[in-house]
Amino acid sequence: MIKILITNDDGIFAEGIKILAAIVKDLGEVYVAAPDRQRSAVSHGITIHTPITVEEIDFPVDVAGAWSIGSTPADCIRIALNNFLEDKPDLILSGINNGTNYGGDILYSGTVAGAIEGYQYKIPSIALSLDGNNFDVCRCHIGNFLKNYIDTAMNNKYVLNVNIPSCPAEDFKGVRYAKLSRTGQYPFYFSEKKIGSKVSSYELHLSGLGKMDENSDIYFVKQGYISVTPIAPDFENSEYVEHLISTGLFGERAYAVNEE
Repeated sequence: MIKILITNDDGIFAEGIKILAAIVKDLGEVYVAAPDRQRSAVSHGITIHTPITVEEIDFPVDVAGAWSIGSTPADCIRIALNNFLEDKPDLILSGINNGTNYGGDILYSGTVAGAIEGYQYKIPSIALSLDGNNFDVCRCHIGNFLKNYIDTAMNNKYVLNVNIPSCPAEDFKGVRYAKLSRTGQYPFYFSEKKIGSKVSSYELHLSGLGKMDENSDIYFVKQGYISVTPIAPDFENSEYVEHLISTGLFGERAYAVNEE
């Protein structure tokens, strides 16, 4: 039996993480380590200046262990792997997020960061996000998808970014590989509220999805498909190494240190 560690960024008592734990509890030995409260859009942040409070809790789903952690999804994974689990898990799942993580969302998402932290430890990891509040497709189809992944495709060389349609189960069309959307950020604006003569508060507002790229994650999810995008968070771009070498930037004396 495999060992599965689950986190999220919506908080340990969010509906999505409870549903995910219920879906996978028959696939392996399940542990939950998740933030004690809402931590959406914290990206890959960690806590370094203050202690992190952890409480072992009775989780609503029957799991092998559950911890409510006063920090980010990345920290939840780090603490669980280093302090709570004797052996490294076989699979890390992050979600099910309340809202999708399309395209450039992966840069801001705490859900995706939780999966990427697993990748850092060379553990197969999947981020799962839902386009709305209807969990029918999750309950009916995500279990089979994850079982197939475990049986045939589990790999620690990438993270799977999975977005799930919020449609009735009978309208679900299948699973598709999808490109990350290239539309950039969602259209947005900040509204201003004056607090004092020199002080204001600004609230973020999103204003639609923008252009929908064909064969992208948004494109397929809006048609009723689960979109699956493998991402490899390797930040080195070797494509431009030869160019930089040709400029002399990497020459022996490209930078003179303390030279007068």
